[in-house]
Amino acid sequence: MELHLLLDKLRENKCAPQCFGCPDQSRDLLCVRMLEQKQSAFEPSTLYLTDPDSLPDPSMPEDFAVFCCGDAIDFSAYENSAFTVVYFGNDISCERLFNLTMEHLTELQQITVGMHLLVNAVFSGNGLQYLIDTATHIFGNPIYVVDLQNKYLAMPEGLIPDSEFFREESRSGYISASGIASIRANRLDEKVRRSGTAYYYVNDLVGKGMLVDAVKIQGIEVAHIMMLESEQQFHEYDPDFFHRFSNLVSLELQKDSAYTRNKGMMYSYFLADLLRNSNVSNIRQRLEDLGVHLKETFYIIAIPPAGVGLSNLRQEIILERVKQILPESIYVIYEETIVLLISQDLDQNLNKYEIARLDEYLSANHLKAGISNFFQYLEDTARFYRQAVDSVRIANRLNVPDAICYYSDYYVYRMLETFEKEDTEIRFLIHPGLMKLYLYDQKRETELISTLREYLIHPGQSSLVAENLHIHKNTLLYRLGKIREITGCSLSDGEEFMNLNLSLMIMNYLGMLA
Repeated sequence: MELHLLLDKLRENKCAPQCFGCPDQSRDLLCVRMLEQKQSAFEPSTLYLTDPDSLPDPSMPEDFAVFCCGDAIDFSAYENSAFTVVYFGNDISCERLFNLTMEHLTELQQITVGMHLLVNAVFSGNGLQYLIDTATHIFGNPIYVVDLQNKYLAMPEGLIPDSEFFREESRSGYISASGIASIRANRLDEKVRRSGTAYYYVNDLVGKGMLVDAVKIQGIEVAHIMMLESEQQFHEYDPDFFHRFSNLVSLELQKDSAYTRNKGMMYSYFLADLLRNSNVSNIRQRLEDLGVHLKETFYIIAIPPAGVGLSNLRQEIILERVKQILPESIYVIYEETIVLLISQDLDQNLNKYEIARLDEYLSANHLKAGISNFFQYLEDTARFYRQAVDSVRIANRLNVPDAICYYSDYYVYRMLETFEKEDTEIRFLIHPGLMKLYLYDQKRETELISTLREYLIHPGQSSLVAENLHIHKNTLLYRLGKIREITGCSLSDGEEFMNLNLSLMIMNYLGMLA
């Protein structure tokens, strides 16, 4: 156990250590011994205990750590010593300090032995099931691995808790509907992600505690591991041990072909050809010959790196998950961007449930996806791919936090980019009345621009606008009167609305609005 971790554990036991000498607290400690009189040889991995009067000479050159308790001395001589001295005061006996230290180091030894056995299981080549069976034996409680589709990847053989709930899930191989409902009601996935380590909660369906942790590959969440407190109570060190175990599950999953890109999917090559503007004659028929039945309209969804610096493996992990969310899509990794082609009937929109799941996944992993407008001809695929990529790029430029960016929300900004190449002074396109209003706000520190923005979103709905701005309706009416006076606009004409909205978008594009 590293010295700083041991000190944290002792602080939890209401100890108050004071440190002198070598500031490095990262050294690993494997055992504890009482310091012998006139001892001259020291092991860096051994922790020594004594009283302050028996401390080694401060000029000793060795790097080691010593704990002491009892009546205080002048520790100034140890301020620059090569070894670390930790003083615990005279409120704790040397025997008590020794026992507490041994307890925590023993916990570490148990974790170390367990991890050694689990590492051997990973490299045995016997697969995930063998690893889970080994871990279940070491922890003394059943352990499960579940992918993000709620499918059990592994569960302990021969150890099914005496519960109809678990018997049902064992038979089906999936988390049950009631289990999924409980996970969502308790916002379990969100809590696990936020905790960053093994998360403990009581499963209300079985009345038992569980530890749940996320399994990640290169920072991307791919599965969850769960341990049920059914055979014995959890040890104090189980959460830390279990969190370390999640890294071994990650190593095992990386061996699985399910987490590598399927390069044999021929229609992925067809999509790449479409993106390269290659000859697309008869491509619809060739795709249908492969079992891909295209409909009347198409959308492109693109997940670009966007500064995240995705490695090939990380992209493949993300793609594998997105394929599960959008199972009817054609996919490829093109220009370091994950690209999906979605086919829909003309009277259909994108599936709201699938988009909601995609949004949740992207948000959890700090990613963005752009969605193009719909199109009808495959030869236009490259153009609409650019739409999807541009929507993410522009959203990032505008600091929009949304995980999903629709090109229909950003096309005006794309037009402004094009115009800016011809005339860098696009600020001159701003409606003169709106510019007056902007300068009025700047000079008097008023909020007329933000009031106008909200009013243009909900025109004619004064009560809703006032509620959203957290002001009285009379205050809103006064502000609208002032806006009409300064801008010279009646705020009742559709063309005025269009011009003002466009001007606000220009101001937003130029970073003039907060």
